[in-house]
Amino acid sequence: MRSRYSAFVKQITNYLLKTWHSSTRPMMLDLSDSPDWLKLQVMSSEQKGDKGKVHFRAFYKEGADVDFMEEYSDFVREQGRWFYLSGKVK
Repeated sequence: MRSRYSAFVKQITNYLLKTWHSSTRPMMLDLSDSPDWLKLQVMSSEQKGDKGKVHFRAFYKEGADVDFMEEYSDFVREQGRWFYLSGKVK
């Protein structure tokens, strides 16, 4: 989860796509309109076997305004590696 946030900050689309589950992965990912990410705050996380959930806030700055996006993300582990499945933005 934290590594994916870092990849969003640095706009490393290749890493994001590699850590996105193949069943939900987009063909392309354009981050050119991304805001200036400031920090990640993990609100909660849970793991049950090969499934995981993360609730987080990602703070960003656009112009003079600071705001955050809040998401509930689902992850799945396959062959020892975690993949992002989907997320619901609050």
